Amino acid sequence: MSNIESNTEKPIFKQSIALSKNSEYISNDINTAQSAFLTLPVVIQTALEQAKRVVLIANNPAVTTTQLEMLLQPDDVLVLFNHFIHADFFASHQLASLLPKLLFFRQIGDSKLHFGLPPRSNHISVVEQMAETAPLGILTSNQPYQFPTLADDPSPNDDPVTTHRILDIPSSMKKLLSSPTYHSVLSEHHKVVADYPYFTDIHSSAPSSGFLLYRLMLEARAYLHHIQNTKLPLEIVMIGFNDNDKTAHFWHGHNWDFERQEMSRPPTGVTIHWY
Repeated sequence: MSNIESNTEKPIFKQSIALSKNSEYISNDINTAQSAFLTLPVVIQTALEQAKRVVLIANNPAVTTTQLEMLLQPDDVLVLFNHFIHADFFASHQLASLLPKLLFFRQIGDSKLHFGLPPRSNHISVVEQMAETAPLGILTSNQPYQFPTLADDPSPNDDPVTTHRILDIPSSMKKLLSSPTYHSVLSEHHKVVADYPYFTDIHSSAPSSGFLLYRLMLEARAYLHHIQNTKLPLEIVMIGFNDNDKTAHFWHGHNWDFERQEMSRPPTGVTIHWY
């Protein structure tokens, strides 16, 4: 929910764990599960096969590094969104820097741009640092990164240039973005959100980034369960997501009511730290 991630209120910070039967979304389609898993960059597929948990961290400033230090564990794979908060923490913290990371960058409307990548506001120097210390995968929505220039930005005043912003992708990252080992593309209309109620009167209506990756990870762990023939091999932990009705102002094209309803009854092995 990459822009559920902007709530600045004090976090409620509570857990929610439910049995599978309490969730309406229980997919038994092995093809969907396989497609979800194979959509991930190869480096992240490998990391998930060895992990105990996948932790999705919303871009919510209410989440503190102190809370992250309490919640993160050595066998985690992290999922971060767009402009992700606490970039330096994830790149340099003693534990967090060593954890495999999947970075999801959402396409901006119909443009060539993705939130969090050049020429928009970005943490490119930090991403380079991340790639040096732990497995790093990059997932872009709908299309590969197009290496756009500032002139390709249809609304440059929405995201003005600052001294902290890198306008070009460095060569080390170009190698990541050109390799299926490290980069892949996720459609906003992937089968994992086939039941999503889109708003037909709103251009670019789509699932939020967080909900899309939540569903993708539910299916990816189902596929791991299938190929490893064990109990559900992965826990899913979600940090910084909102369960209130104040999210609609972030982007009215996401069906927040549906997403909150679905996430209010998560399957077995899913823990949500609500904010």
